Amino acid sequence: MKKLKVSITALALVLGVGTAFATTAYRPFTNKTWALNPSTGLYMDITGQVRGVDYNCTGASGTCTADFPSDVNPNDQAHDAHPGTVQGTNIQTGVFSN
Repeated sequence: MKKLKVSITALALVLGVGTAFATTAYRPFTNKTWALNPSTGLYMDITGQVRGVDYNCTGASGTCTADFPSDVNPNDQAHDAHPGTVQGTNIQTGVFSN
């Protein structure tokens, strides 16, 4: 009887842990590409667009485009889903135009 009680307890523990892992949502870490619009001073999402076809970066100073994690809104980092503030990566210099 004691062995049965231990077996049932172990089974409940394994099922509980397995259920916890099975119901956790998977969020892949991906980046979005954002362009800094010089006329508004705001970033706009240009993920999937091709430089030289959909947009251009001219000149050698300033920020043209930058990559941010997919849960970051560089225009309003205080209210997005990502904790804290994040600096852009893979920054292309120049002035954005489309």
